Amino acid sequence: MGYRFDSEEGSVRRFANGRVCANGDCSTRLSIYNDGDFCARHEPMTTLRTRGVKIA
Repeated sequence: MGYRFDSEEGSVRRFANGRVCANGDCSTRLSIYNDGDFCARHEPMTTLRTRGVKIA
């Protein structure tokens, strides 16, 4: 027989409800699971570091 999972350690972090994208022209409501300030369309571009690959 199993046991009920109720640990805080395993729960998903949530953020405030009703947040809006930080871009001034955007009114997209953010998910409570999105830890950023922008929606997917306005999230600042980041370059991921890929080990062993030279970027020209």
